[in-house]
Amino acid sequence: MFSPYRPLTRMLLTAGEVRGRKKLQKMVFIAQCLGFPFPEPFDLHVWGPYSEVLTVKVKEMTDWGFAREEALPGPAGNQQYVYTPGPNAARVCEDAPVSAQLCDLVSHLNSQDATFLEGVATVMFLRAKGKPDDVVSQMVSRLKPDKFADPVRVEAAMIFADQLEGYRAACL
Repeated sequence: MFSPYRPLTRMLLTAGEVRGRKKLQKMVFIAQCLGFPFPEPFDLHVWGPYSEVLTVKVKEMTDWGFAREEALPGPAGNQQYVYTPGPNAARVCEDAPVSAQLCDLVSHLNSQDATFLEGVATVMFLRAKGKPDDVVSQMVSRLKPDKFADPVRVEAAMIFADQLEGYRAACL
């Protein structure tokens, strides 16, 4: 019964807190790209890779007490959603050990800005579709001109994505 919720619940337990829906989506997508068991399908969306299935799953998790969602005042007058483990989270994961690699990855990703993770996830999405790096760089700048028009910022996202490959080797 709990198995579809274990990976995401484990991520929340490991993180303790994730600030933002976008950040949570990107953390799951990046972990999935690196071989961690997140089965949700992702498509390219306005804010990078996005999974409707993941959105529904998070809603179910909050309904069942596996996660908590709190809406706080955010930048530019928007709400920022903060996710923490719910009162039933430990029960979901009690027989599922956590890997040190996932702990390290979650901590590393959670320390990053959500917009930067959006760029990193978009780089990883395009690379997974077989696009060469010169095309990825151009596409990220074109798809996200308000956030990644600066080639230095795109390059930083690509370098970060390359550095994350170390987690793939560790988790496989």
